[in-house]
Amino acid sequence: MKKILSSHVPSNYLPGVHMVAASAGEVVACIIRVPMEIVKQRRQAQISDSSIKVSSLCGAIAGGFSATLTTPLDVAKTRIMLAHHDSTAAKGNINTVLRIVYKQQGLSGLFAGVVPRTLWITVGGAVFFGVYEKAN
Repeated sequence: MKKILSSHVPSNYLPGVHMVAASAGEVVACIIRVPMEIVKQRRQAQISDSSIKVSSLCGAIAGGFSATLTTPLDVAKTRIMLAHHDSTAAKGNINTVLRIVYKQQGLSGLFAGVVPRTLWITVGGAVFFGVYEKAN
């Protein structure tokens, strides 16, 4: 967003460009985060007789699925964070970074680290929902 907007806006309006880009980023984050929060809140408010084993399983499946799907975004974020400040990746354009990774390493590059990331978040989801069910 910053790259696109800054080329169309005078330099004295760059703080506004940064605000718009940050707001757009927050909107995208909310689109991803809010559905999970709704499920979590509904689960927390629901009174049921389900067991800890069932709650943990639901948390594990939800966490693992979302971790797998969002791995390319995590790869891009990591590349951007670790990029040399003069490189193309350092500019923060996720689509550009995803294309670079795909051209260099293919689909396996986009899903680098998917197994440990998925396992870690799967365990976290199981523990979170299981502990919540026990505390409820």
